Amino acid sequence: MDYNKFQDRISDWIENTMDIRDRKEFEKFLAENPEYQSEVDLVRNTIDIMKAAPSLSTTKDFDKKLQDRINLLRNNDKSQTDILGFSKQNFAFLTLSLLCIFMLSVYLLQPSQSNYFVVDEDVDSQELNSDEEDKKLKEVELLNDVNGSFVSDKD
Repeated sequence: MDYNKFQDRISDWIENTMDIRDRKEFEKFLAENPEYQSEVDLVRNTIDIMKAAPSLSTTKDFDKKLQDRINLLRNNDKSQTDILGFSKQNFAFLTLSLLCIFMLSVYLLQPSQSNYFVVDEDVDSQELNSDEEDKKLKEVELLNDVNGSFVSDKD
């Protein structure tokens, strides 16, 4: 007999509910392992205390009332904490995460708004007056592609 089987059968041995063959096997194991006698004594004392304890009496419908109360508490807890099957805290985290993903996607997918200006290298900026400078800038803007890439003006 192994130790686990011994532990399972202590109370059966104390209450004498074992058959003869199992009882002999149990007593042989206990004789070979006297260090386990303290466990037998502990279980025997526990059984004696339980037998000496006063019994509780309840009303006939105690079990039904208890089960109804448990069911009521379960239903109240579930209706107060669930939002689409998530607890309030998990729902808040999920909503915040989805909002962050949406905002990041909008930011990354928006078209580029940067403008590139190309100045003709032959023209000295000090020699241009303001009218000529505006004209040159308009010409340069026409040379820029919509997405910011440059178009060659040597065509």
